Amino acid sequence: MFTLKRKDIVFTFVFICLYSLCFCFLIYTDKQEKFHELSNELYTNHHAVLMNKDDDQDLLTTNQLSKANYRIFIEYNDTYRLLYENLGDWSPPIISGRFFSNTDKGAKAVIGKEMEKFIKEYNGKKYITFQGEDFEVNGIMGAPFASSTDYLILLYKPNPIPIQSGTRIIIDSDKKSIVTEIANNILNTNSSVMLKESTQKGLSRTANIPFIYKLLIFEFYLLLFLSIIACLRYWYEKEKHIMYVLFLLGFSKRKINGQLFLKVFLNIVASGCITVTLFLISDSKSIILLKQMVWIIILFISSACLSLGIFLRSSNSNRGVNRL
Repeated sequence: MFTLKRKDIVFTFVFICLYSLCFCFLIYTDKQEKFHELSNELYTNHHAVLMNKDDDQDLLTTNQLSKANYRIFIEYNDTYRLLYENLGDWSPPIISGRFFSNTDKGAKAVIGKEMEKFIKEYNGKKYITFQGEDFEVNGIMGAPFASSTDYLILLYKPNPIPIQSGTRIIIDSDKKSIVTEIANNILNTNSSVMLKESTQKGLSRTANIPFIYKLLIFEFYLLLFLSIIACLRYWYEKEKHIMYVLFLLGFSKRKINGQLFLKVFLNIVASGCITVTLFLISDSKSIILLKQMVWIIILFISSACLSLGIFLRSSNSNRGVNRL
């Protein structure tokens, strides 16, 4: 019933631009979150701090914890911390070498770039010593700019070790709800653990980052939603005369409206696929944002179909020759 016209090509091109803007915004927010973590010594601004009052070997057994992505650190001091558990693909920015993996055997370490001066070499391998034990250095972490991460040393041991009295336990995740769930689970099942107030550092301490960040995201998606409505309204006004002609030729309103929704759906999906393909070709690392882009495409389709339904309902309520 409908054929591809110049206005449809323009419609697809406009949505490719909107998708590209959205993709760039996702990259920006991802880098901002990593920057905030760097300034806050690799912690998010919603991490939880627990203190163990007694020695406990089984304090953090995995059957107590959520299966969602999270990480647990054991802080020995301001420099040394043990990565007790890391469920997910979290990793600090690595300058050289690699981060820990589940296949690592023996004691390993990833150190900040300013801590390389403490490295010792034995038999061609690099080690750093902590509490009389040598940890083989897997990689160097840091960013192109100076940060507190440059002075950190992350340790890893494949077998869980006892958590001594007075040790700080850090629960962290990309989602605040996961941190709250795990912290409450541990507090409810272990009377020897108490919750301490977390201290923010870096940008999270000097500015009201959470509020500003949420406000920025809200304003961006509001602007995006209004842009979708404006573009769709312009396209709909260009399409109306064809709809009227088809109605006069005997086509039912249901069939005309169904084809109109299908056309919008295909145009939005096609423009989304083209945008994702272009970004993946230009930067293979963008694949980590693929899941978010799928949700953005769904958001675009939902917004467009809702707006189109409102336009059709408004048009059908008019009197005279404009009524279908």
